[in-house]
Amino acid sequence: MWKESFELIDFHTHILAGVDDGAPDIETSLQMLSHLTQQGVDKVVSTSHFYDFADDIGSFVARRDEALYRLERHIKEHDLYLPDIIPAAEVRIYAGMWQEPQLERLCIGDTRNILLEMPYDHWSDWMYSEIYSLIAKGYTPIIAHIERYVDMISTKEIENSLLTLEVMVQCNADFPSLRHERRFVKKLLSQGRIAAIGSDCHNMQSRKPDVSQAFDYISRKFGDECLEYIMKNSLALLI
Repeated sequence: MWKESFELIDFHTHILAGVDDGAPDIETSLQMLSHLTQQGVDKVVSTSHFYDFADDIGSFVARRDEALYRLERHIKEHDLYLPDIIPAAEVRIYAGMWQEPQLERLCIGDTRNILLEMPYDHWSDWMYSEIYSLIAKGYTPIIAHIERYVDMISTKEIENSLLTLEVMVQCNADFPSLRHERRFVKKLLSQGRIAAIGSDCHNMQSRKPDVSQAFDYISRKFGDECLEYIMKNSLALLI
């Protein structure tokens, strides 16, 4: 069975208590992690929102790391079997971020791979320039929830511009239930463009940690090899 043959990674989560609009408390964090454990998930990337207009990197990282410390201490004290947690951030793109001396602190774990959130209405020229500059500086941008930009990317100009960028893309695990987005993600899957899958979970009600529907869909439509390829790419982005 595919769940036993390679590691499963939820690449996009908001599980840390009180850091952003995700889990409000440790109890919810534990419920979310437990739910992912039941789906066979081995590793979770914690990607709390970072907005440069609302926070500075130092204070954000301090709050994030404190929340992670409290959560991991609770897990250890109660001897709970839950997925490993890798600290990161979902960073809303902003002008000049490539010059930010502390930007590496927002990257995934100890890497220089960074999860970028793009705007939903219009991608300006400066944003492409920013991504190019990040790449030139040695960062690997990963575009978060790529399926949300389907209407923009479907225009030839945007699609061609995106495909020429040396970026990775992550899609959210609810895409199989979204008809319009599903067609777009299937195209990217067939092109080998999807590097990671994430639940983008925020709570246990409206935005639950559910990756199994995406994993099952990919395995059924594209084969276990495709899912394994994505998971191995995801793992490579963590180290």
